[in-house]
Amino acid sequence: MENRLDAATAKRKRGRRVAPPAVNSKAERQVFARNLRRFRIEANLSQRELGETTRTGQAYISQIELALQNISVEKMVILAQALRKPLYEMLIP
Repeated sequence: MENRLDAATAKRKRGRRVAPPAVNSKAERQVFARNLRRFRIEANLSQRELGETTRTGQAYISQIELALQNISVEKMVILAQALRKPLYEMLIP
């Protein structure tokens, strides 16, 4: 990893654009997934019902709840609004 960062730094110094190293967001996905499931159940909604409300497939909701899917901030906001929760509550460990 160190060599990769050194190479990226060297390319930037030469003026080439290089994508930043990938970020491992598994812990954050797991927090969001756990809270999504908890708030969905508290709202007495099935995955299918939440999917219909947010125009998202039930399988996608399932993958999010299992922390298998990276999702955009926009999709997080849509899901939080459907559950009548502010986004920050969805990210509290």
